Amino acid sequence: MSTEMLLAVNCGSSSIKFKLYTLSDLDVLISGTASNVEVKGEKPSIKYTVYESGKDDDEKVSEEEKEGMPYEDVFERVITLIEGSSSKHFVKSEDSNSKPRVRDLVKVVAHRVVHGGTEAEPMAIWPGHEQGLEEMDALSAFAPLHNHFAVQVVRFCLKHIPNGRQILLFDTMFHSTIPPHIYTYPLGPSSEKTAIPLRKYGAHGLSYSSILDSVSSYLDKPKEQCTFVIAHLGSGASVCLVKEGKSWDTSMGLTPLDGLPGGTRTGSVDPVLVFHHTPNASSGVEIPGGQCARAEIVLNKQGGLQALAGTSNFGHITSTMEESKGGDEQNKAQLAYDVFLDRLMNYVGAYVVKAKGLSSGLDGIVFSGGIGEKSVRLRADVGRMFSWMGCKVDQAANEAVGNDKQTVTEITGKDSDLRILVCLTDEETQCARMAKHAYESNEMK
Repeated sequence: MSTEMLLAVNCGSSSIKFKLYTLSDLDVLISGTASNVEVKGEKPSIKYTVYESGKDDDEKVSEEEKEGMPYEDVFERVITLIEGSSSKHFVKSEDSNSKPRVRDLVKVVAHRVVHGGTEAEPMAIWPGHEQGLEEMDALSAFAPLHNHFAVQVVRFCLKHIPNGRQILLFDTMFHSTIPPHIYTYPLGPSSEKTAIPLRKYGAHGLSYSSILDSVSSYLDKPKEQCTFVIAHLGSGASVCLVKEGKSWDTSMGLTPLDGLPGGTRTGSVDPVLVFHHTPNASSGVEIPGGQCARAEIVLNKQGGLQALAGTSNFGHITSTMEESKGGDEQNKAQLAYDVFLDRLMNYVGAYVVKAKGLSSGLDGIVFSGGIGEKSVRLRADVGRMFSWMGCKVDQAANEAVGNDKQTVTEITGKDSDLRILVCLTDEETQCARMAKHAYESNEMK
């Protein structure tokens, strides 16, 4: 008998991450990433791994021939590649000479959606019950690089995976516990009707939820008793104060643009800066699924590490800093690193102080995301800046992060008064867990 499955999908502005699981135990069957999706002049590439017991899990690569392939076409290709895999779970049925199609075996499709507005729970979509999808597409204005693409894939799944319940998991859900005095902006009501209240919503919530589960388990402590300052640092970067298992404050705001600089995002800047930088900043620009102000494109796509160092690759920035040849490239890399560290400390420092004042104790600082997991130097520098609190980073432990593939690694010594942890995050698996739980509740079946 064939295995019922769950497919988790994580859509970015030019990428699609996916993982296929057994529905019963959430065992990973296939995982992969499609990159260069709908990018002009670039051919999409799909890298994926099929996991089968007793065999080496070799990564496979499919280079597509057509440049600028639309989102739906690339996702269709992903499904086709999955169906063509050799997984033992795609067995022939007794009354058929062919393997069943994956799209017929998938009972749940878990979609990560960046902005859900005021939604505090997962949303189920199925044919004939699609009203929530229009609401989510309307929120694309608040996450122009993500929401519309996620909605496109949901629509594809409604048509091509008819047996699957579509469950939308929002990054903003995790931050629904932020209190009013923190999420409120000191600005009067808008003269225009807005799709959602204009307030702080945050992002990276599924990652924070995954990290909280992992670090509370590592400490053998109930989540409700855990207080952490968590830094999710990747091409998009943010910091969150988790107080007693719930989001209390976070650096991203109404949109993911607020807060820390990212690979191409400026992060928080003087609100009128862009009008001096870009004379036609208020003019409209067509984007997939709608229109936004040119200012949003400039601040989202023409800033951050890329603008300062000429690259968004943090590893390249740190290695360039450490070269002895000097010169303009090294100076730019040093400036980019210093700006990133300074802005990071603005939030981490403030949240550590908040945590100390708000709760019975601070369990530690947690690094995650591509930069947080890989940058030995950044973690050491943050630890050094908390030496006044008795923080002592263990150099050997810090340099060994990732060697043993542990989900959680502690990089401070036993004599440190402030603990620093590094945690691998897994947004797709967190989506899968939450979607499975939602599906198994009566109202979403």
